[in-house]
Amino acid sequence: MNKARWARVLIVEDSPTTARMLADGISRDPRLAVAGVALSAGEAVTLAEQLRPDVMTVDLTLPDQTGLDVILRVLNKSYVPIIVVSSQPSNGMASTAFRALLAGAADIVPKPSGAPGALRAFFDDLNERIAALAVARSVPTHRPATGRLARSKQQAQSATLECVVVGASTGGPTALVDFLSAIGPEFPAPVVIVQHIAAPFIEGLVRWLNQETPIPVKLASDGETLQRGHGYIAPAAADLVVKAGGRLSVKPAQPGRTHIAPSADALFESAADVYASRLVAVLLSGMGKDGAAGLLKVRAKGGKTFAQDEGSCTVFGMPAAAGRAGAVETFADPRSIAASLRKLVDRPERMTE
Repeated sequence: MNKARWARVLIVEDSPTTARMLADGISRDPRLAVAGVALSAGEAVTLAEQLRPDVMTVDLTLPDQTGLDVILRVLNKSYVPIIVVSSQPSNGMASTAFRALLAGAADIVPKPSGAPGALRAFFDDLNERIAALAVARSVPTHRPATGRLARSKQQAQSATLECVVVGASTGGPTALVDFLSAIGPEFPAPVVIVQHIAAPFIEGLVRWLNQETPIPVKLASDGETLQRGHGYIAPAAADLVVKAGGRLSVKPAQPGRTHIAPSADALFESAADVYASRLVAVLLSGMGKDGAAGLLKVRAKGGKTFAQDEGSCTVFGMPAAAGRAGAVETFADPRSIAASLRKLVDRPERMTE
């Protein structure tokens, strides 16, 4: 193997043509190498054990068993980060994709369309995800120092939790299930969420969270007013921001934008302006640094800030970036973060401790 290549990938795909396309696109990245290709579930399980790849891509449709079966069988023996590479989802296929996340898959991406430039964009995205998962698997677990920011007396006067904002990317859907499940029903504040996920899976994510968690979740729409105990998911390719009075605004991404959309930074910063010390911001698993600047603004305004700890993250990129910026007060797993929010609700004076 080329010594410059440090992440070995096993491709599981029933179509030889698609498998070749994936192998060509992945191997063009100097950080990555294709360790093998499996065209069936049985072959995938055998090769996973023999080759011990750093990352796997798995199609959900295979000739002998489903991709979900592969994920369960492989992860039952040892952990390897798995990216589901799925066809554009129908309702049934979307449900299976999210079941794969619950089974332990790290991420889901749709196969590329035939649109001009789609293949290059697909591999730009897929290869970054593979590289991030490979890094996350090899980095020792540790928690960065959190530090504290001083708050003014004016910031410390309010003790009411009025809104929770959440940002997440790779590994985020399962972290969201844990977080929202632990918050419990009848939570007395709205929860507004930016989850980086491919556009075809947004509606499936909303349905899945409604099935798996106790709070009603919907796709956010422009102009609606936040309601307590409800969850709102940012639409694809648009920034979701909070305006005065708890009104949501959806801003479609502009051509040539310099940040990912939806942006956790855009959500966090807008909510900080509206709620200040009455806000809690949570940054969950994900690659990149989206959310770090926004989380810092929330903390500077007197709000509470949490980030998922490395030990429970699929990818520690976004929480780590926020930690380096001094934006995080508390690192913890998603259920523990939710438990802390429940304590804030039960004892609101803790918002200013």
